[in-house]
Amino acid sequence: SAELASAVERLLPGMKLGERALLVRFAKRLGIDGVEEQLRTVQAELLAQLDDPSRDDAERLSAARDLVDLSPADAEPVESILDRVTPRTPPSLAVALLRALERSEAPQLGTLVVARFGRLTPANRAAAISVLLGRPQSTRALLEGFDSQQVQTGELSLDQKQMLANHPDRGLRDRARALLAAGGTLPSADRKQVLEELLPVARETGDAAAGKLVFKKHCSKCHVHSGEGDRIGPELTGSAVHPKEELLTHILDPSRSVEGNFQTYTVVTTDGRLVNGLLASESKTALEILDAEAKRTTVLREDVEELVRSTKSLMPEGLEKQATRDELRDLLEFLTERGRFLPLDLSKAATISSAQGMFNDKRNGVERLLLDDWSPRTVQGVPFHLIDPRDGQTPNVILLEGSLGAVCRTMPRRVELPCGGPVGAIHLLSGVSGWGYPATRERTVSLIVRLHYADGASEDHPLVNGEHFADYIRQVDVPGSELAFLLRQQQIRYLVIRPRRDASLDRLEFVKGADRTAPVVMAVTLESPGSVPAE
Repeated sequence: SAELASAVERLLPGMKLGERALLVRFAKRLGIDGVEEQLRTVQAELLAQLDDPSRDDAERLSAARDLVDLSPADAEPVESILDRVTPRTPPSLAVALLRALERSEAPQLGTLVVARFGRLTPANRAAAISVLLGRPQSTRALLEGFDSQQVQTGELSLDQKQMLANHPDRGLRDRARALLAAGGTLPSADRKQVLEELLPVARETGDAAAGKLVFKKHCSKCHVHSGEGDRIGPELTGSAVHPKEELLTHILDPSRSVEGNFQTYTVVTTDGRLVNGLLASESKTALEILDAEAKRTTVLREDVEELVRSTKSLMPEGLEKQATRDELRDLLEFLTERGRFLPLDLSKAATISSAQGMFNDKRNGVERLLLDDWSPRTVQGVPFHLIDPRDGQTPNVILLEGSLGAVCRTMPRRVELPCGGPVGAIHLLSGVSGWGYPATRERTVSLIVRLHYADGASEDHPLVNGEHFADYIRQVDVPGSELAFLLRQQQIRYLVIRPRRDASLDRLEFVKGADRTAPVVMAVTLESPGSVPAE
């Protein structure tokens, strides 16, 4: 009615901006005439507040949320917010702005986010994927982004892959499973031909000692194996769990499936410089770029004109032109040689960074597991490979679901690791959990280590709270594991699982037990059968 419209007009001038946004939104839903002009005025003021660097992040984020809420079905607020997520935007604000888009109901949301994906930093891309997975329509846009190579499947965390593979929408579920099974983008015609010509090399037996020299010559500049080399690309110490054919594919076609942490960026600065490499770290004020020569370049955010992600790996194509056929054969033999100990690479299975609060609050400094040095460690004569969490940017531990904390409640209930051969013992840096003994004293199963044999059989090894597992918060001893080392005051423990059969293991699976604790696995090392002493 005219009276109601008049009442709205009288109320608006005396209200704060956030209150006016709510009232205009309410009036719009009631269909009150004349509200469009007020809507445009409030939108302009919200954008001005969002753009005002003198305001704190909470005020700017509040403006972004109000902007979306005013017109939740419109694409314009989505575009306005995405335009403000740039390399100059402080990372915490950028992530929060992207998460504000979860409130949008605009049909174009997914396509708009995917279109800008290549210009987002890793932290921003993780937030963008969470937005895309929030609604079936935007999830469909994400899958289309995989097809068009605007987004790569390596961007997905383990729980996100599981979510897509079990999506309630059958069409999305089937399409996602096909994409995930493909393992990344399709090979280029050139790489496909090269791979077909050299695939017989993967079926031959080489000289592992000679292969080690090939690794030092061609690979150690960017990769680490058994403590040798530079940590630029993925760790190769645990590569022996993969078949030679798979490793050869990654060697000859390195850009087919690039993990999120190893994608390259080109930074264009305001004075015209180009800096290319991995995004090693980012802070509120700067980006650090690591190139293929391990050179680090720091670029201030205020000096960044443009940031563009490449779909190509930092590892160049064409190793077959630098290494002979025999050298490739020997390199594969070296990479797949299983000595007494085989530390596994947890990077694809890790669910969270231990440099952030892992259990109830990501900002809680006590809920973290931090080391000054993340280089390999030996515990009870067993070598373990640790992953550097890089100030919270890199998932480095397996944390499974725990019902008592806001953070761990979002973690998956199971993860898998490939084994690819016979195993005499499985050594774990684990044995700790959130709300473990003595915080909870029930002798309940915290974690199940499930072994899947190559012949299809499986066996369970339940690990019990108060026997194998204790709370992470300080040193608490339990009989089924022993202290490995302390991380500040927090602890990580060491324990061993012994398979009951001599048969080849295809994979091992960590499954959450039925209790409320949140178990942690930091590192896994396999031991060959012949070297394991009898109990």
